[in-house]
Order: sequence, then C-alpha cells, then structure tokens
Amino acid sequence: MKLSKLMLSASIAAIALVSCNKQDTTPESKRLRSVDISIDNIVITKAAAGDKINAGDAVVVNDFQIFLTDASGNEYTGKVKDGSAAAQSYWTAADLSEAISAEFHYVDPNCTKVVAVANMGKELTFAEYKALTTINIDEQQNSQNLVLYDAKDLVATGNQHSDPNVDGTTYVADIYKADLVMTPRVSRFEVDGFTVKFNDEPKYDEINITQIAFQNYYPKTTVFEGAEDGEPVIYMQNLANQAEVYNWLDTPVEGEVPWYRDYFDVTITPAAPTADIKDADGNNAPLAYHIFSCDLVPVMVIKLTADGQPAYLYSKGFYKDAETPVTTFEEGKIYRMSAKGVVENDGSIPIDEDDIDPMDRCLEITVDVVDWAVELVYPEF
Repeated sequence: MKLSKLMLSASIAAIALVSCNKQDTTPESKRLRSVDISIDNIVITKAAAGDKINAGDAVVVNDFQIFLTDASGNEYTGKVKDGSAAAQSYWTAADLSEAISAEFHYVDPNCTKVVAVANMGKELTFAEYKALTTINIDEQQNSQNLVLYDAKDLVATGNQHSDPNVDGTTYVADIYKADLVMTPRVSRFEVDGFTVKFNDEPKYDEINITQIAFQNYYPKTTVFEGAEDGEPVIYMQNLANQAEVYNWLDTPVEGEVPWYRDYFDVTITPAAPTADIKDADGNNAPLAYHIFSCDLVPVMVIKLTADGQPAYLYSKGFYKDAETPVTTFEEGKIYRMSAKGVVENDGSIPIDEDDIDPMDRCLEITVDVVDWAVELVYPEF
C-alpha cells in the first residue's frame, strides 16, 4: 500500500498577525510599522500511518514562512523590537516544536498585507516566492506535507503598545492585525472499505472488490490563487463502453502504482457483507485521495467480480444526502464515503447488490463531510 494513500492524522497552523504605526514627533515624516506574530500554539503531530483524520485533527506544519507585502506584490522587511537585527521570518519543524513568538518592527508604512506559506520544504527568497506558479496534484497526496497558504490585509485595531528601541527611545505604536488560517489547496476523499446490501434472496454468493481508480480531476493548481490549471485528467473517455473500461482496468501498471489508483482484495458474502481494505499483513489499510478543490466533480471507478464474473461501477455523483449533490469540493474538507442518503461514520462504501448489473454500472455515493480542524490563535499584548 502506498504511504501517500494511508490516512495520516495532522496538526494545524492558524495564526494572528498585528501591525503597528510608530508615532513620532515629526508630523510630515513617514511612520514605520511593526508587525507582531503570535504562533505559540502551533502543534506538530507526527501521527502513525493508518490513522484516520478526524474532526478536531489539524493540518501538519513542517516549515513556515511569512512575507510582508503590499497589494502590488512589493516586499518589505522588519527588525527585532530594538531595531538591532533582522526579524526571523522562517521557521523549521524544530523551531515549531516549541512555543515561539515572532515580531517584525520598523516596517515600511506601505506594507499593507501579510502572506504565509507552509510546507514548501525550504526557505524561499521573495523572488522565488513570486516565481512560483503551480503545484501538481501527485505531489499533494501526503497529508503530512501539504502546501498551505493564506494572505490577509492589515486592519487597524485601535489599540496601542510600546516599542523600546536600541537608541534609548520607546515608541508608542498603533496596533494592526491580520488573522490567518493556513489551508491546504485540496479536498480529501477517504475510503475504509465496502458494504454490500444484499437482497433477501441474494443474487450472488461472493463479491470480490479489487480496485479503485479516480479520474476527472485537475492536474495542477496555482499556489497562491488556488486556480486550477490544465485539462481535466480522463483515462476512460466513455465509462459506458465496457471494452474501453476493462481494457484500462486490466492493463498492468508499470512501476509504482499512481496516487489515483489502488489494488487490493476485499471479499464480501451475504454472511459477511462488510469488509475493510487491508494490507498484506492483514492490518486495516484505509485509502485517501487528494483532489484540488473546485467545482469539477471527480469520478470514482470500482472494479469487482460477482461470483467470478467481471463487473465495475462508476460514480455519477456525490451526495450529502439523498437529495443534495456535492457540486463544489472545498479546500481542507474531508469527504468520507457513506451510503445513499445515509451518513455513516465508518467510511465504508455501501453498494446495493442490484447495482451490480451489466446494464447499469453507476453508483451514487453519499459522503460524510468532515472539517479539518482550524484553530485560530490570537496575539497577546
């Protein structure tokens, strides 16, 4: 089982920023700004593979960086409180393992915006930041290393604090703030296993489910705007064409199995109608798939056999309940598989026995929508 598919618990970065106008005695001079960042509640959780992301879990932050900008994309820098050195603007996982507080002082008054990025893997120069264009969906499958982003304008609070300077002067500063919530660019689909709803007189004695694949998704999105890029990826053009579908499903994958496809062996009978996906050692091995958040509805294809006869199902939509289709997939939301019109918490995909039919291979799937946790952290003054 691919590590990128295993469900991984996570932690969050949600931060609050404040900026201040330095008051001076020269009315015509430019006032400099200070920016205080309180991030002492960031938690780094290294969860064991195989854990499901639950409501209340948060997104992992491995590294974190702040840029001070304006609406035109110009960069500004800050100093420590006494003005003697440049302020820290990049933090590694080791830095974030302890409670920290960051401050930017003596910032140009033209600075009006704060941009934060996380899990970029290294400290970026501002030129590198501006040159970044897109991220690929195949690089966003590990829930412990998702690119996170947010940007907010500075807003005046009407409060003040004091900035003692190395020159011996204490400057009174007006406080501005911008509350940031670090958010991934992806929606997450979770699958634990399958449940077949057999008829009172079952049509089949044994059903073997052996493959899941996703298609109809965007391959790229822009890092900072979240705008999808490229043509939707489609492997099977006509899902009603059995020859085309079986040809694709039965063609062996060369090399590593890609993120959008998984092989396994789940056996279901009328006596045991529910089964979880397991790995080679017999441990539960739930699957997860990340897709860029947008209004393009992905398609899930399931390969199976019914009493040895090949069959497949494909989703024609996802639903919150029997009447409400999901038409927009949101950033940072978990779409956990459930039944038609029934919200179940176990993450299994129930399949009606009657859906397994050569003439009708569509499957409506209802999803239990679970929010990744967002913890807002506010500064103390």
